[in-house]
Amino acid sequence: MSLDILRIPVVGASAVSMRVSPLPRTGDFRPDSWPAPPLARAAPGSSEWWQIDLAKLNLADGVYEYDFRIDRAGQAPVFVADPYAEELTRFGGYRGVLRMAGGHRRRLPFDWQGEIPAGVQLPNNNEIVVYELPMRWVDSSPDAVDRQVGLGTFDKALFERLPYLADLGVNAIELLPVQDSPDTLNWGYGTRFFFAPDVDMGDPVDLKLFVKACHTRGIRVILDVVMNHSRGCPLEALAPEMFYLTEARDEPGPDGAPRNAWGGALFRYRQPARGDFHARNLHYGMAEFWIREYRVDGFRIDEFKGIDNWDFVREFRQRAWQVQQAAFPGRPFIVIAEDSWRRPQITHDLGGGQTVDAAWDFDFRDEVRRLATNRVVTAYGETARSERARALISGRKGWEDLAQRVAYVTSHDVEQFTEQRLYGMFMDLLAPSWQSRPASDLDLAALDEAVAAMRTVFAQIHASFALMLTAVGIPMFLAGEEFADLHDLPHHDWRLKMSDPVDWQRAAVPGHAELRGRIRELVWLRRRHGALQRNEVEFFGLPGGFHPAFDDNDGPRVFAYCRSAGQRLGSAGQVIVVANCGPQDYPSFLLEWPWGAMPITESGGIGQAAPAAAGAQTNLALRPFQVRVLST
Repeated sequence: MSLDILRIPVVGASAVSMRVSPLPRTGDFRPDSWPAPPLARAAPGSSEWWQIDLAKLNLADGVYEYDFRIDRAGQAPVFVADPYAEELTRFGGYRGVLRMAGGHRRRLPFDWQGEIPAGVQLPNNNEIVVYELPMRWVDSSPDAVDRQVGLGTFDKALFERLPYLADLGVNAIELLPVQDSPDTLNWGYGTRFFFAPDVDMGDPVDLKLFVKACHTRGIRVILDVVMNHSRGCPLEALAPEMFYLTEARDEPGPDGAPRNAWGGALFRYRQPARGDFHARNLHYGMAEFWIREYRVDGFRIDEFKGIDNWDFVREFRQRAWQVQQAAFPGRPFIVIAEDSWRRPQITHDLGGGQTVDAAWDFDFRDEVRRLATNRVVTAYGETARSERARALISGRKGWEDLAQRVAYVTSHDVEQFTEQRLYGMFMDLLAPSWQSRPASDLDLAALDEAVAAMRTVFAQIHASFALMLTAVGIPMFLAGEEFADLHDLPHHDWRLKMSDPVDWQRAAVPGHAELRGRIRELVWLRRRHGALQRNEVEFFGLPGGFHPAFDDNDGPRVFAYCRSAGQRLGSAGQVIVVANCGPQDYPSFLLEWPWGAMPITESGGIGQAAPAAAGAQTNLALRPFQVRVLST
């Protein structure tokens, strides 16, 4: 459809008109005095779709704001913004922005030339390390303000954070929702305008500059999208019967419970309304727009559990892939789901193609935290600790390929105790008394209990990252976890956690800075070492790869595995991991060692001696909660 055609759905309207005025405004703000050309029905006999041809309005070159007046019989007129607006202004209420030149609508020009320089490639799905970045968290309020709040914008992300992220080694950034939402401080999971960047974060050119800058560095951009519901979307006023459920129980989940609207309006997916699946079509168009206009490299679908319509999501994925490959042949692409029902089978081809390419592995997050803190507990009849650790590393619990499984240690969902930032959770476990004090490093340093615990916590965080970055899967972590950030606001109030941005200055604090440096080495290893981009893993060095007493309640928690790259153990080009997930200190631990005297490189280490081979065995030191990562 031509850019000159504005088309909107309206149910029950007797007349629809468009109010339009030049920007920037001069004089009084009086939208009732603006020109209001009428819209016509989009097709003869159509009662829901209305449209207007901007080319027929004789608008002079310039920038305009606009909205729509809806007249319904027996009701006062209502004024509604364009749900398909691509740019917004919000003075006196939210309105769309359009640009006219030569009598036709134009988008802001943008030069993509040089987007991917010679010698730069965007990584394939099996090669990515994903950094989950809430855009609002890239910057915070000045130090003089009593509390930190997120004030991030696209330009701040580009100029202040992107060089840091490139140095860290991450090669995919998952942006929490950047489509416009009513949220001003939180994460943005209540989209209002699905085709416009959030007005608080910047304009379309700002976001395109960020994407282009990422691509020039070989970093992919994955867009987090909310398709379960909207919050304050104009469609809720224009055509609720076409796009939304009347009752949440009309589309129950697999457990029979009503869908969760999360404070918004639930999209209708299972039954057509007024002759079509309008909500599905909305999101098909949304995906195409963001791929073509912003060149995003994938989507992360929020609340797949709530949508729970596999046919729709499968079609969404297929269409997105087709659009992306037609526009940018050969570029990698991915559709990821957050499915809290924990169903790996949504990544399988059950006939008709995969529903999604990959899904978050909630079990990995939970289990790696238990393993890194020696809290893997099994009752009689349950799976042994060693088998659980084996499944954690190998990804064989329902996953068919590493690129289907997003193995993560922390996400933005930090509300619950077991979901919060690693530093906060691990400190709570080791030094419970710190919970009652303000969460700053100076306050912690005044507590003997906390000071003793901090060294252990840093070791446990490093262990969590080492396991994640060497396990079979796509590794992902929340912004700030690489240097053990924590929530500076009262950290047991989940509502404040949502608005508590990254404290980037903490990355330079002693202890935190060293941790970041060690994790940086592991990130780069994951990016560069081919063995970590394949599926093979073998446990070695001990009977079955585990200490004989690993499954005992108080037994050692030592195990070893190799990302073998499909070669026999002892070959070059392999990654070797020896993990001590318990509190014992081993100055010298004996392992079977098929690599002999082959040169070994350690990543993320603390300066310990490399393994010294003695025949087919080796001795190496293992500190409490230490995971050593070696490569040939």
